[in-house]
Amino acid sequence: MTTNPKELLESEIINYLINDKNYFENTFSYLKDDYFSPEYQVFYKAIKEYYSEYKSNPSIKELILLFKDKPKKDKELLKEKIDELKYKDAEVNEDFLIQSTEKFIKQKIFEQAIITGAESLSHKDENKFHKSFQLAEEAVKVSLNTDFGTELYDIDKRFEEYLPQNGLKLGIQSFDKVIGDGYTPGTLHLIISPSGVGKSAMLSTFAVQFLLQKRDVVLLSLEMSEAQFYKRIDANICDINIHDLGVIDKEVLKMKYNQNKENLGNLIIKEFPAGSLTPLKIDAYLNKLKNEKGIDTPVLMVDYLTLMKSDLVKQGENSYGYFKSVAEELRSIAQKRGIIIFTPMQSNRSSVNNLEADQSTLSDSMAVYMTADSAFMILQTPEMKQQGKMKINFVKNRMSGRTVSFDINYDYNKFRILDDYISGGENITEVEHQSIEGELLKDDLMGLLS
Repeated sequence: MTTNPKELLESEIINYLINDKNYFENTFSYLKDDYFSPEYQVFYKAIKEYYSEYKSNPSIKELILLFKDKPKKDKELLKEKIDELKYKDAEVNEDFLIQSTEKFIKQKIFEQAIITGAESLSHKDENKFHKSFQLAEEAVKVSLNTDFGTELYDIDKRFEEYLPQNGLKLGIQSFDKVIGDGYTPGTLHLIISPSGVGKSAMLSTFAVQFLLQKRDVVLLSLEMSEAQFYKRIDANICDINIHDLGVIDKEVLKMKYNQNKENLGNLIIKEFPAGSLTPLKIDAYLNKLKNEKGIDTPVLMVDYLTLMKSDLVKQGENSYGYFKSVAEELRSIAQKRGIIIFTPMQSNRSSVNNLEADQSTLSDSMAVYMTADSAFMILQTPEMKQQGKMKINFVKNRMSGRTVSFDINYDYNKFRILDDYISGGENITEVEHQSIEGELLKDDLMGLLS
C-alpha cells in the first residue's frame, strides 16, 4: 500500500469509484484522465470505458475482466494494486474524501490555468490568455456538494426560510421600509443615475451607514480617487463641511475619529485604473485582505461595474453580453463569499432631468439589471439639486418585492441623507411619508391577491 500522500489520495479516489456508488455519482463527471499519475490513470480510463458502455461504475470483478485484453504491463499493474482496490477503507471518512477530491480537482484545473497562462505570455496568444482565466473560473465553480436540495415534505427545513431574515439595513427609514428584512449575503445591488446626479455620493453615504453598524466596508474605485471618496466619508462621519476639510487642523480630524473608533467598522478604499479590474482580481484581493488584514466578509462596493473587465468574455461590439458576464461573475463572488455587493451604473441621456425615467434607460446594460437582486434610480432636476432633493425610484427588489418611488433630502456638504422621521430633522414631508406607507401596503395586498 502506498504511503505517498498524492498517490494515497489517487488510490482512494479509484478505490471509491469502484466500491461506492454514491461517491461515484458525486465525483465522476468532474474527473479527467490527465488529473491522475500514469499508474492510476490506467484504472480511471478503464472505469470510464465501462461507464461509457453501461452507465454505472464497475465492480472489482468487472474491472478485472476489463483488463483481460489490456497490455501486459497494465495487467501487471492490476496485480500489484488489486489488494488496495478490493475494498473501501473503513478508516476513511467519505465526506472528508469528497472534500479532498474537490480540492484535488481544483488544484489540477488551476495547474492547467497556470500552464496555459504561461504559454499565452510566451507566445503572446490572446486566446490562450482568456482560456487561462476560463480555467481559473472553472476551478472556482467546482463543487461536490452532496446536498440534493429541499424535498416537498421537509417543511421544517423550508419554514425557517419563511421567518423574517436578519439582513443588513441602512438605518435610513425610507430605504429600510422598501428593503424589508434587509440586504442578504450573496446578492448584487445597483445604484443607477445619469452622470453627475449622485451615484458616487450615494455610495459614500451607504458606506458610512454600514460603518456606523460596525460592518467592514471595502470600496474599489475605477473612477474617483481614494482621496475624493475619503473626503466625502470624512465629512459625513466627522460632521464637517467638505469645503472645510482642507483648512481645519489635522488633529481635529484625528480627534473625531478617535472619539468614534469603538463605534465604527473598518474601511478600505482602493483605486484601480478603469478597465483593469476583473472579478477574479477582486476575489484575489479579498483573499489577501482576509489573510493579511483579517477582513473576512465586508460589504463590497465597486465604482463602477461597466468600468470593469470580464474574466470570461472578450470585449467586442456586443456590450449587452459582455456586461451580462461581468455582472454574473461579480454576483458569483457575492454568493461564494457570502457578501453583499453594491455597484453604481450610469443611465443614458433620456434619464437626464426626467423624473419618470426607469430601467429602460439602461439600454445595452439591461442584462446587468436582470442579474442584480435590487436596483434603484436616483433622479433629479436642476431645481431639486439646488434644494438638496433627490427622487429615489426602486425599479427592482428581490428582498421584499416592493418597487416604489420617494423623495429624500440630501446634504451635499456632508454627504448625508436627511431622512429621520423620529427625530423630526430635515426630511421628506409627513404627507410624502404616508404616501410611501400607502404604496407599500398596496404592494403587500396585491402580492396576497396575485
